[in-house]
This record gives sequence, structure tokens and C-alpha cells, in this order.
Amino acid sequence: MKGRLWKPFWIGEMKLRNRIVMPPMVTRYGAEDGQVTERSKNYYEARAKGGVGLIIVEATYIHPRGRAFENQLGISDEKFIPGLSELVHVIHRHGAKAAIQLHHGGREARSILIGMQPVAPSPFPGTTGEIPKELTLEEIAEIVDFFAKAALRAERAGFDGVELHGAHGYLIDQFISPSSNKRRDIYGGDARGRAHFLVEVIEAVRETVGTDYPIWCRINGKEFGKEEGASLADAQETARMAQNAGCDAIHVSASGPKSPTNLTSPTFVPAVIQDLAAGIKKAVTVPVIAVGRITPEVGERILTEGKADLIAMGKAILADPELPNKAASGKLENINPCIVCMECHDDVNSSSTVGIRCSTNPALGREKESELILTKKSKRVLVVGGGPSGMEAARVAALRGHEVTLWEKEPRLGGQLIQAEKAPHKDRIKPLTAFLQRELKNLGVEVETCKEATAPMIVNFKPEAVVLATGVKPFIPKIPGLDKANVVQAREVLEDKVKIGERIVVIGGEVVGCETAEFLAEKGKKVTVTRRGQEMALRVGPSLRAFFLSRLAEKGVTLLPQVKYKEVTFRGLVVTTNEWEEKIVEADTIVLAAGSVPNSKLYEETRGNVPEVYCIGDCVKPRTIRDAIAEGYHVGSKL
Repeated sequence: MKGRLWKPFWIGEMKLRNRIVMPPMVTRYGAEDGQVTERSKNYYEARAKGGVGLIIVEATYIHPRGRAFENQLGISDEKFIPGLSELVHVIHRHGAKAAIQLHHGGREARSILIGMQPVAPSPFPGTTGEIPKELTLEEIAEIVDFFAKAALRAERAGFDGVELHGAHGYLIDQFISPSSNKRRDIYGGDARGRAHFLVEVIEAVRETVGTDYPIWCRINGKEFGKEEGASLADAQETARMAQNAGCDAIHVSASGPKSPTNLTSPTFVPAVIQDLAAGIKKAVTVPVIAVGRITPEVGERILTEGKADLIAMGKAILADPELPNKAASGKLENINPCIVCMECHDDVNSSSTVGIRCSTNPALGREKESELILTKKSKRVLVVGGGPSGMEAARVAALRGHEVTLWEKEPRLGGQLIQAEKAPHKDRIKPLTAFLQRELKNLGVEVETCKEATAPMIVNFKPEAVVLATGVKPFIPKIPGLDKANVVQAREVLEDKVKIGERIVVIGGEVVGCETAEFLAEKGKKVTVTRRGQEMALRVGPSLRAFFLSRLAEKGVTLLPQVKYKEVTFRGLVVTTNEWEEKIVEADTIVLAAGSVPNSKLYEETRGNVPEVYCIGDCVKPRTIRDAIAEGYHVGSKL
């Protein structure tokens, strides 16, 4: 792939080898106190090696009171400089430039982390629910100084530039946004007043690091879903003021509960906020960085049309750190895709894990220990099951030099990915299925479809290692009369394999049940979803769950949690509600989405009869795409 993306570019005095930017993304790979770890260095080194022009290291707290995340990197003290210098070194080693984003969480800092009340321009709670302390003029001046000193530390650590985080609802943005800034002094009022704090920070940083050191800011081009949110016109005024104060570039993002960067769309749309970058481009003369699900092809178009000067690719580079190199060499089809599941985003605030993970890239955050080493002795490997875990195991085993054969009982590869991509807002899964299929073909994996394995067949094949990824069987609830009703499986519905009526009851209110309900509602069906549990779709991550449930409501889907199933009659499903009311949910078709059970029979029959047998994916326990691919990668890498 040739074009503007690959031409060198300057931000101030900093020359970039190309126009691809890795934007700052919080990873939580740092130590508890904010020190750089080996995990951090390995993660950033892989992206520098992958060919990106500029890496902007994630939001790094400038003062302990502004810390918003566990394991967040710090730059609030001289003690952080040695570790940050090591991080710069591993990035520079591969030809990329290194900048760092300076961050203060303001009201988004959590008292449990900082040991005191958070601060903000005005005493209104943010997403944490905590009421912050309103900053005094003296405290504002002190924070301006914190930014300046942090920038000086960044320069001493060897960073090529700094980005000031003025977006996404953190402190600088809390001043900029009319929804969070109700001050009546010089820091409030109109757009110019609300941007005054940012201007002071830029001027203080510029005075501290000098005229030649590149500094820029990230701002929202617009706030979505807030009654008093900042508009594009406000952002244009802020950008002009930032340029006049000494910024060398403007990085344009977006925020708010309805920001398209944090939600999905019925059909995948790349560059969801490109018009905001174009709007800022009209207001300033310094370079503009565009972001927001931009593919290499669309990034090239944005540059050609003059909507921006640099293209930031975030989650896509989490999924495949080699994206720039692959795109440059024309190997776009070899790029491991991001499926916009937003689970990496959910990991940022998760209490159950330390560090973000990726559904399609199990090596994320484990780059060193996940390196694939060519095997010294090639094995004859048989993989049974062509779902995500089986395909990934076959792919990785082939990459390591094994002779791999894959058997799949269905006519095509994909397993549960096939039904998953049919659900509304899930078309972005299709590129993952296609990627895995292409990889198997390119790596010479022998794929045999329409071949259902048995234990004797496996033994007769004489493999040296067998990987069983046989998936699940549907769970059939014991409800009187169910065997006499018009009952179909959710998978059959999503794949359009069965005829259904107009009034539908979906039994099962987790992801598959609710997705099937939305699929049917879009076809004009009257749909009711029932489940025994208290809430629906609990396994949908917090980034997308409220949006998902709101779509069901908008499409007229009735949700009935906390029911007890009594029987199925010719009229429909009889249940007892949580108010002990017996109710008939009229239906002419009942869709089962009540869960799954592992299909592990073949494993029990095979183990002990071949040298090595592994069971992976849902046939161990029904879980997610991320779990399936991670297990496939792990087994494939240790064969």
C-alpha cells in the first residue's frame, strides 16, 4: 500500500517516519505506584517494531491527586524518570518517536486510590459518583505548575514531545465543558473562559520546555449525549486558543455517553468522527491528528481529502501491532482485526484483572512470554473443531512449523462465530472469521469440512497431538409441554435455518437470547425474552450493556426476568412472575437460548489413546470469543 500515510511528517521540530500515530490508551500495565514495568516496555516495543510513526504513551498522572486508574503510569516525581527513560529507549530502538500524555483525572480520580476528595472546576460528580471539591484559584495555579514540571520530566526522560489530555471528561476537559464547569470567574463562562485553564497549562509548559520542544493537546471535537455538552464550534474556538498559546498540533477525539467512538453501529462504519477532525482542521493551521476506528484505506482517504494530517489507530494496533508494516507492504488481508467488542475498554476499570486484554490478540500485554518459537521437531497435529479456538490452535501450531490437519463437521469453518456475526451490531465479527480462514490456507493447514470425528477415526489418523475444540451442545430446560411445542434453537434462527411465527418467546436472557430477540424484532416480530435471573444480558460488558438494552426497548422487545417456568401450552409459555402472578406469554414459536453445556464426550473417548490430547474452548466451559482464542493460542504455542 503506497500513499500519504507513509510519507514523513513534522510536528514542530519532531520528524516522524510516517503519519500513523498510536494514540494514548490506558493499559494498567504499570506497577502499583506507577513505575514502568517490563510488561509496559514489551507492550510498547512491539508497537514500535510494528512500524508506527509516533507512539503517544498512555495517560500518565502528573500528581497523585489526579490518579484515575489502578496501575496507572506516573510522572509526578523525579523517581519515575529512569523507568520512563528505559521505555523511551525501547521505542526509539525501532525507529518510532515517543511522546507521553500528561493527565490529571480531576473529578474522575477515585478517593479509594488517592486517599482524599477529588477536585474539579465545579462541585458536580462525574462517572464515579463522588462529589469533588471545587478548586480555588491557588489550587488551579498549583496544578498548572504540576503540568509544567511533568513536561520537564518527560523531556529529561527523553520523550520527543508531550500531549496534554484535554478530552474524555478529565480535568482539563472538565474546565472546557459547559456541562461540568459552572464557574463565574476567569475560568468559566463562555468557550474562551472555559478554555482559559488549558491556555495557562500550555503557556506554562511552553515556558518550561522551551520553544523547540513539541507539545500539543487532545480535545473533544464534540460532546455527545449531554444537554450542555461542548459543540464543534466550541472545540474550534478552543483549538484556536490552544494554537495561539503554543500548541504544535491538535489531537481530535470525542466523548459523552452517546459518543460514536464508544458505541457500535448497525453496520461497521470506519472513521466515525472524521468530520470533527475536518472541522478543527478548518479552524487551525497546525497539524491535526484524527482518530476513531480509522482503517489504513480510510486513513489514506482522509489525508488525501485534507481532513487531517496524521492518522491515529488505537484498538486496531492493540489487535495487531504489525498493522503499519502489513499495510505498508500491501498485506491488508493479513491484519488481525479488532472486532470492536470494547472488552479492552472494560478492562480499564475492572477489579477482576490487572491490565487490558484483547479478544483477537491473546499476546496483548504478554508480548515476551507469547513469542512464537519455531519447533525443533515438527509434529503431526490434528485439530477437531473449526470454531475460533480450533482455528487459532491450528494457526499457531502451523506458524511454529507443525504439520496440521483440521476437521470440521459443518460445511464451513467458523463455529459459533457464524451465528454471532448475524446478530445486529455484530457484523464486525465477520472479518475475524475470514482472517482465521485465510491464515489457515496461507499456512498450509489441511482443512476437511463435513467431517465429524470419532475416537476410532482419530486413532487411525495416528496424530502425535490432538486438539479437541468440539464446542457445546444446547441446554434444554425441563419445562412441561416443551417437547410438543414449536421449538427452535437460537443458532438456527440466527442462521435463517428455520421458519418462525410472528409471536416469539425467547427462553434465556443472556447474550445469545437478547441478541436473537433484537434480530427477530428487526424483522417485525413481537418478541418476549424470559429468564430466571434478576437481570438481562449481564455478560455484555459495561461499555455496551446500557446501549444494548436501550436498543431492545426501542425495538419493542419485552423483557421478563425473575420468572418461574410452569409449562408450555398451545397458547404459549406459562410463567409465574416475581410478583407471584401466573401469566401466559402468547407465542407461536419458542426460541431456546437457555445456555450450553460442554461437548466433551470425544475428549473422554480419546484421551489415553493418542500421545497428547488437549481440550480447549467451549468444550471445556462455555465462555467468550476472547477465552476461546486465548486457549487456542496457548495450546498451539506449547505443542
